[in-house]
Amino acid sequence: MMRAQSTRMDTDRAEISVRIAVYPAGSDPEITEIAGADPRSATAKFTRTVMGKVRELGGEVPEEAVREVVENLIHAEYRGVVISVLDDGNVVRVSDRGPGIQNKERAVEFGFTGASSAALEEIRGVGAGLGMARTAAEKAGGALAVEDNIGGGTVVTISMVDTPRAVREEVPAARPAAPRYPGGVPRMNISERQQKVLITVLECGEVGPSTVADRLEISVSTAYRDLSVLEEHGLVQAHESGKRLISPLGEDVVEAIVSAWVK
Repeated sequence: MMRAQSTRMDTDRAEISVRIAVYPAGSDPEITEIAGADPRSATAKFTRTVMGKVRELGGEVPEEAVREVVENLIHAEYRGVVISVLDDGNVVRVSDRGPGIQNKERAVEFGFTGASSAALEEIRGVGAGLGMARTAAEKAGGALAVEDNIGGGTVVTISMVDTPRAVREEVPAARPAAPRYPGGVPRMNISERQQKVLITVLECGEVGPSTVADRLEISVSTAYRDLSVLEEHGLVQAHESGKRLISPLGEDVVEAIVSAWVK
């Protein structure tokens, strides 16, 4: 028999809720409904709860991957979210009833974002959430899959379970693409703030100093200088409109920066 457990909302303002379903081996599923007051606090609370269940079962799903996938739920407006913990804590499956993801391959690329301006105010994303989740999963020896949910929405699965040998043998190994930088992405002498400016350019697609200043809470003159430094390094390019676009080198540098965040 299924046991349903509910937690009280932290405040009367709590608006975001999800169900967490845990499937212990040989036991009935445990369903917990929890809520958060806003996207940032909800991401922390949901991640903490899921990871608690993962550790209780002895699983190895990395916390970084779970956190990035949970934060990404803002794009689905947290509609119909169920987070399942399976296979002794070695699989975490996050499903929603949002609008879905049409281009699933691009969704895990660094720099691809479908975030609305309202969402960006809440999560300060960098267009790298699912890319970071995949990187974290792969570094831990697992994998991340993005699929359509039955009836609409998306299912993201973080798995530390080995793929059966029969399946591996049926799928031909893909030939890796030649690296653009065989010796690694060139190191750039840019400050931490300038790294954030570069990430903001990637995230927004086309920006001027005012946008950067507003997003990073710095002065317009500082934003202008930082954009000029990035342009001198070939990381951003000036558009005829006067705004800046990220360059291919800039995209690769951002990916290297974000990958370094994943321990």
